[in-house]
Amino acid sequence: MDSATALQIFFSGLNLGSIYTAVGLGFFVVYSVTRVLNLAQGEFVMLGGMLTVSFHNFGVPLVPSILLAIVITSLAGAGLYRFIMLPARSASGSTWVFLTLSFAFIIEGIALLIWGWEYRSLPAFLNTPSLRLAGATIFGQTPWVIGVTVGIVIALFVFFNRTMMGKALRACASEPLGARLMGISIGRMAIFSFTLAAGLGALVGALITPLTMTSYSMGLPLTAKGLLAAFVGGITRAEGVILGGFVFGMVEAITAGVIPGGYHNAIAPLILVIIFLSRRRGLLVTAGKG
Repeated sequence: MDSATALQIFFSGLNLGSIYTAVGLGFFVVYSVTRVLNLAQGEFVMLGGMLTVSFHNFGVPLVPSILLAIVITSLAGAGLYRFIMLPARSASGSTWVFLTLSFAFIIEGIALLIWGWEYRSLPAFLNTPSLRLAGATIFGQTPWVIGVTVGIVIALFVFFNRTMMGKALRACASEPLGARLMGISIGRMAIFSFTLAAGLGALVGALITPLTMTSYSMGLPLTAKGLLAAFVGGITRAEGVILGGFVFGMVEAITAGVIPGGYHNAIAPLILVIIFLSRRRGLLVTAGKG
C-alpha cells in the first residue's frame, strides 16, 4: 500500500468516524436519560437530510432549510415519546425498544410515499471545493462533517456538565428517585431527550447528505452502524461513543481499502462484534478499569 492510498484511507476513516460518532451521540442522549435504545435514530438522520433537500429545492437558503428540518424532526422525536412511548410507560424495556423500531418503519414508509425511492443530494456547504493532499482527495464536505461533529461533541459536553438542564438529565438516569425528590420531572426530561436526539439526528442528516446522498432507506443501516459504534465504545459515556465511532470508521475504511467488492460491509461489523463480545462494557470502560 503506497502512502497516497494510506492517507486516503485515513481521511475516509476520519470522515466515517465523524458520521458514526454523531449518530451514536443521538443514542447516548436518549439512553443516558431513559435507558432505552431508540432504534428510530437513523430515521431522524434520514428525515433531516430529506427535509433539508426538499426545502432547499423549493428555494429556501441552506441554513434556514437545515433549521426547518431540525425543528420538524425534533417535533417527530417529541411525538415518538408523547404518543407512543408514554402510553406504554408501564411496559418492559424491550417493549419500548420494539416500539421505537415500529416508529422507524412508519417513518420509512411515509418517506417512501412522499419522496419515492430516488437518492437525493446537496452541494457541499458554501460550495467548498475538494482538495488534493499528497495524492489523497479530501472532499469539500469532509471538513464540515469533521468540524460540526467536533462542535456537537463540545456542545454536548458543556450542556451535560455545565447547565442545570443537562445535570437534571444526568440525574434522571443515575438516580431517578433522587431526581423526583428534587422536583425534577422524569417525563419532561425523557421527552426532552427524545426531542434533542431527533434534532441532533436532523443536523447530522443535513451534514452528510452532500457526501453520502440520502434516501428513504438509509435510516436503518445508519441505526445499526451508529448503535454498534456506540456499544463498542460504551454507550453510557459520551467518551465511549466518540471512541467507538472513530474505531468503527477507521476499521470500515481500512477493510474497504484492502478488501475488494462490498465484503467490507460485513467484515467491519464482524470485527467490532468480536471486540464487543470480548469487552462487553465497551472499550473505554474496560480500559479504564484495567
